[in-house]
Parts: sequence; structure tokens; C-alpha cells
Amino acid sequence: MPRIKPFNGIRPNPRYAGKVVLDIENLSLQEAKIIRQENPYSYANMLVPKLDNLFLRGSKNELAFKKINENFDDFLDKEVLVRDTKPSIYVYRISDGEKSQTGIWTVTHVDDYLNDRIKKHELTRPEREVVLTDYLQQTGIDANPVLITYEPDRLINNFIEKVCKTASCLSYEKNKHRHELWKVEDDQDIAILSRAFERISTAYIADGHHRAAAAARLSINQRQLQNRYNGDEEFNYFSSVYMASDQLRIYPFHRLVKDLSGYTVNTFLERLSRDFVIQKSEKSVMPSGLHDFGMYLDGIWYHIRAHEELYLGGGAVSELDVSILQDYVLSPLLHIDDPRTDKRLVFSGGILTADDLVKQVTENDYAVLFTLFPTSTDQLMKIADMGEVMPPKSTWFEPKFQAGLLVHRIG
Repeated sequence: MPRIKPFNGIRPNPRYAGKVVLDIENLSLQEAKIIRQENPYSYANMLVPKLDNLFLRGSKNELAFKKINENFDDFLDKEVLVRDTKPSIYVYRISDGEKSQTGIWTVTHVDDYLNDRIKKHELTRPEREVVLTDYLQQTGIDANPVLITYEPDRLINNFIEKVCKTASCLSYEKNKHRHELWKVEDDQDIAILSRAFERISTAYIADGHHRAAAAARLSINQRQLQNRYNGDEEFNYFSSVYMASDQLRIYPFHRLVKDLSGYTVNTFLERLSRDFVIQKSEKSVMPSGLHDFGMYLDGIWYHIRAHEELYLGGGAVSELDVSILQDYVLSPLLHIDDPRTDKRLVFSGGILTADDLVKQVTENDYAVLFTLFPTSTDQLMKIADMGEVMPPKSTWFEPKFQAGLLVHRIG
């Protein structure tokens, strides 16, 4: 069902790939400045507005965007980045020595997002949509793809397997991960893949709700500005990576809380025991199943399990562990009613060990840490199918894409 098409991808010259691409997840302003100073080939040169907090109306904003466009053109002129001359669809694979994840990198029509052919599970913040739309509008650089998932499909799997047996157009290693890109430019192959995508009954945004929303805003804006448009202009498409659900890795967002909101350790444990079975643990607790939680409190690890009546029959959203923790611990006990804005609550997601989390507790003087089991793709799809949304910070998806790896130019 998703409407995809080939595009003229812009990617690093293989000679510079490791220097160009950039991990932007949790990248700080100071780190970015250092990277720009030390590495003139870094894609950090195209991220100035985001990293320097220049998304303000006025001359500073205009100058920042002007500099980005100059930097991008300079990268093309010097062949640090190269543009494919023929529209293509790409196969992308990331591997770490233990597991690889492979998907189709293409562009998707915004109408599929607007008409809910691609389903969502997360609310977006309008102010962030505006910032991202402004960047797209002023630069035309669409470099951070939306991650979209779907039920595994035999035809698409066979297509990917066939392509990966050929020579890649880009291959490099960075931060212990191998990144590979294959270009599919044959018209017949593209037609086969497009027909296979037409068979997909439902697709789901896994990661990148704000990026998809910003692309839709841009498209609507451009349509209003033009007397005529045919719907196939580049501003109607956004960069997307499609990975089957069995290719995704989902990690939890753990919760760290600054204080016990007036409880002592003993009174907090007593109150918590009304809704959870609590057991001390001699070792760290990273939950191995749904409705189990780990808790690190006053230097001691606990295993806690929710009573069944907290989640049975409550609906798909209520059954999520993030909902159970919010509804029965964070809100009623610790008075954190809005997890999006309460500064006493901190989220820590991704590939983290128990030692990493305990270090965060110790260094930042948190009162309590809760560890969670990852939300599943089945839960995500069920909630999206029902038209509902997950609580904030329910999922941390891998892979996270490196900026500068493959760019879709809108204008």
C-alpha cells in the first residue's frame, strides 16, 4: 500500500564515508563544535541551526541556513558527497558482528502519512514540527529517514536477499558497526519492488513521527504556494527506511526519579506493595518479561511484579508496562502527572547495562530507578491499528541512522 519511488540519492564518496557520516543521537552542542573544528568533512557542517539553537526568526536564522546550503554545495563540488545520476531505490544493512538489520531505503508519498495508510502510535509536538519543517523548507535537505515497519513479506525478503549478493555501492565501518548500501536502479527491478510494496496491507511508523509530520507540513505548504502541482514533486515525498518487524531491535526507556515525594524508603516500599509483589535481589534486575520491573532504591535492587488486576482487561494501552508504571507508581505515589514535562523524571533509553544505569543514579543523586522490559512490535501494531497512542518514551528503536549516509534533496 505505501507509495514509494526511486530518487537521486546523495551519499558520501566511499573515500570519505567514515569521516562524513555522523551519529547525531544525543549529540551535544559542544561535541558538534569540536567535530566541526577537527573534521572538515563531517556532516556536522549541515546541522548548524539545530546544534547552535539558531531556530529563531530573523537574520541569524537566515544566515545559518545560507551557510548550510553553501556547505552542502561545497561538499558536492569537492565530491565529498556524490549524487547518483539515475533515480534509484536502495538496500541498507547495518551489522555489529552478532546481528544484521536490513531494509529498503526509498522515499514515501506524504499522502500515505496524511491518510493513515502508514499508521502512527505517538503524538507529536507542534513546535518541534515547525522547527523541522523550517529546516526542510530552507535547505531542501532530507537526510534523516523515517523508520517504517511492516509484517515480514516473502517477496520483499527475496528481493533484498538477491540484491545483497551483488557488490555494494558503499561500505564502511564506524563505532563497531558495518554499514552497507546497495543501489537498485534497473527499471524492471524497481517495478518488481514497487508491486511488492503495493501488497503490504498496513505499514507503521516505528521511529520518526516528528520527521514525517514535518515532511507533511512542508508538502502542504508547497502545494498552497503553487498554482499547479501534479503530486509527484519531490516535496511530496520523504526519506524512509522500511524494515520488516523481525528486523527491528526495540529497547526500553528506563525511568529515573529525583525524589520520593515525601516518602521514606520504608513507607514507599509499603505503599508499593499494595499493587506489586516485591522481592529483594542480590544482583541487578533487567526484566525478562512483560509486567516485570526492576527497581534500584537506596543502593538495593528489587524485582517487582504487577498484580494481574492492574492490567488484565484494561485495553492495549493500559497493558503496556510504561502505562502500569505511570498509572500506579509515578502518578499516584510520586506525583509525576505529566511525564513529558516533569523535571524530576528522567528517561534513559537504548543499549544500556545495569551498571550504566546505577552510575547515572549515583552521579546525579536520583532517589529511585525503574528498569522495564521492551515494548513489542505486536503491542505497537495493535495500538496503532486501534488508532490509539502510546505514552511518551515507550520505545527506543534500533537502528538509529547516521546523518549524511543518504540524502534526499527536495529542492
